[in-house]
Amino acid sequence: METTTRRVFYTAFFNVNKSLQCLRTPMGGGTRFATRAMSTTRCLRAKPPPAKKAQKKPLDYKPSSRRPPPRPSAPPPIPPKPHTNPLRYRTIPIVFGGITLFSLSAYIAYLCISLSKTPSHPVPTDPAQQSDVSHRYDDIAKTFDASVDWTESLMGLVKLRKRLAKEAKGDVLEVSVGTGRNLEFYNFDGSASVKGKEGGGGKVESFTAVDKSAEMVEVAREKFGKLRPDSKPGGVKVRWVVGDASSPAQIPPAPNQKDGKYDTVLQTMGLCSVTDPIAFLKHLGEIVKPGEGRILLLEHGRGKWSWLNDILDKFAEGHAREFGCWWNRDLEGIVKESGLEVVRFETWHGGTTAWVELRKGKCDGGNVKEAGKEKKSDGGKKGWW
Repeated sequence: METTTRRVFYTAFFNVNKSLQCLRTPMGGGTRFATRAMSTTRCLRAKPPPAKKAQKKPLDYKPSSRRPPPRPSAPPPIPPKPHTNPLRYRTIPIVFGGITLFSLSAYIAYLCISLSKTPSHPVPTDPAQQSDVSHRYDDIAKTFDASVDWTESLMGLVKLRKRLAKEAKGDVLEVSVGTGRNLEFYNFDGSASVKGKEGGGGKVESFTAVDKSAEMVEVAREKFGKLRPDSKPGGVKVRWVVGDASSPAQIPPAPNQKDGKYDTVLQTMGLCSVTDPIAFLKHLGEIVKPGEGRILLLEHGRGKWSWLNDILDKFAEGHAREFGCWWNRDLEGIVKESGLEVVRFETWHGGTTAWVELRKGKCDGGNVKEAGKEKKSDGGKKGWW
């Protein structure tokens, strides 16, 4: 009995366990179980899973026998530059720049101190009270050009000299010729005739140069010889005279004129060094042709403003001792007192530089005929210069 009961129990347990194994079905890749009605005698089977797609067989791959080119090797790292002194190659410019700056500062300080000082005695502005310093030209004749070249170029005086000399024509007399700073601008060949709005130049027929300083005349002759190697440039007769142009007896008459009068009398920077500039201009009026003759001057003197004239007065004596001229003379007053007719009067640099064109009026029965009105301007420039 016990044996039979044990056999029935094991048989039933076996059937139930078998039925549970048949019902265990995978769902969604998990371990879920479907619970279905079952019996102890029949095994319910789940639907078979879908057949998997056949995977394609990979193609046989054979690696290429060609080897890839070798990659370029990386450049070696650049070593850092050694630390150098940044002033190594700038020492000389810095030294010279410092010296230049110091010199400029010292010069400006000197000017400020000089201008702030009051002269111990009144500085003369009347030529009659100023001493004769024209002998200074004998000492500075060799170095005169070098000392004034940069100043005249900076102020445009070279261009004014050129324009003035181009106006000369016929029998030309240059008084106070100095070192011959106008010689290269004369038209000795007649090929560069200048025609301006108010007249024009022409060919120089004869040229006479006069100066008190024999050293200055010698420098001018040497300069002219380099400019014009031929003895008579363009057939022009050239004469060099050492003498005082203020004395009528020391000026030779014009070579091509019966009356000995010159067509053009020219002077640059000369009124500042003559003892009596008014008498000097009157004398020039006696040796130039009346009416058609011209006296051409390029001079320097007092300016338009009082502060500028104060500066000129303070340095006038030193400048006279150095260069032999007084730069604080009243040019306009001198020209008016000469009695000559003013054809043209132009000024530059605040009135300190003047272009003056004069002529001697024609005499008819003791009366002087006016040939024209005075033309006065400031050089056509605007501003203080």
